[in-house]
Amino acid sequence: MILWEGRMDGMSSIFVTVGTILHYALTIYLWIIIIGAFISWVNPDPHNPIVRFLRKATDPLFFWLRRNMPLIVYGVDFSPIIAIVLVLFADNTLVPIIREGGNVVPNILIGLGTTIAAFLQSYLLIVIVAAVISWVSPNPYNPIVRILAAFTEPVFSWFRRRLPLVVGGLDLSPLLVIALIYLVNMLVMSSLVQVGLNLKLKGGL
Repeated sequence: MILWEGRMDGMSSIFVTVGTILHYALTIYLWIIIIGAFISWVNPDPHNPIVRFLRKATDPLFFWLRRNMPLIVYGVDFSPIIAIVLVLFADNTLVPIIREGGNVVPNILIGLGTTIAAFLQSYLLIVIVAAVISWVSPNPYNPIVRILAAFTEPVFSWFRRRLPLVVGGLDLSPLLVIALIYLVNMLVMSSLVQVGLNLKLKGGL
């Protein structure tokens, strides 16, 4: 009995170690994607060794995403954003599954809720910045303005076509999007995380 418990403790330690290594690997790769995305938006020197390393590390995933999804909008490549979401989901899901040696369904629910919540919070910041900049009549050819428009304009225009959101020359679509982000975050994502936690308390699956 003591020998069996010792083996179980040893296996548990291995799972925790493997999960921790995977977490650090995914975190490093996440930052490689983020840095590579920022650098790609400023047209870097393709012969620079850092740029070449970043492209070798990220291009296989980006190419796979582009082949399977329409990810170029207004001339901006959104594959890094999808890649970031996928890596976050893997970190929030696979790592706890490995560390706990199970709890697959609860951790998938918690990971999905946590990842979508992080994405929505990031998008909320982008919407706020885009809305504030739009009020000062920015240069539409500015690269930052173009990137913000690529992120937000498809969503804003979708609501404008269906609802009377321009009042007295003021565009209210950003306010509606902000309200919807808060609503989805509270009702849907919080529910997913709570269901996952409740399943864990009941023994998991």
